[in-house]
Amino acid sequence: AAPEVQVGFHIWHNNSFSPFYRAEQDYPALAKVADFMKVVVYNNCGGPRYVTYLDSVGSTLFRDVPRELLLSFNNALLNYEGEKGINELPAAGLSPGYVARETQRALAGVRGQSKIYPGIDIDIPTGANEKQTAPEDVYAATKAALGAGADGLIFSRKYSEMRLANLEAGGRAVRENITA
Repeated sequence: AAPEVQVGFHIWHNNSFSPFYRAEQDYPALAKVADFMKVVVYNNCGGPRYVTYLDSVGSTLFRDVPRELLLSFNNALLNYEGEKGINELPAAGLSPGYVARETQRALAGVRGQSKIYPGIDIDIPTGANEKQTAPEDVYAATKAALGAGADGLIFSRKYSEMRLANLEAGGRAVRENITA
């Protein structure tokens, strides 16, 4: 209706946890109707969220599977080698490597037909004993996404939650990428 208007989709964070949900996300089909996709790669809150997902399916569909084995199985399905153990994930979050791998997977999926703007987690609320964002986290995640070939970034989730030191670290990573 208005070809000059940019249209994009937010690819929900469940895409990073559930191989079932992931199988439903057809990047090539979405790329035909989207100018861009914001792929949620929130690595800081991703650790606690991933464990919550695993505990959910571990209490239902995979009730008889030990937690560490379920994590190992899911990590193999999602290409998450090198991530922390299930008891460490809530406090550690997911790695910058996760950000890079998910960015690369999205880019490969759209085959150049749509832009990929990873959503970088800046101070998305987590629990008291869960990963809290630090400037080095934002810097590393931003560098990972840009290093993986992202077309741009969306610092997420909302400005009113972000601490300025964390936002500045993302900006520093972007500036360094531009001058590199």
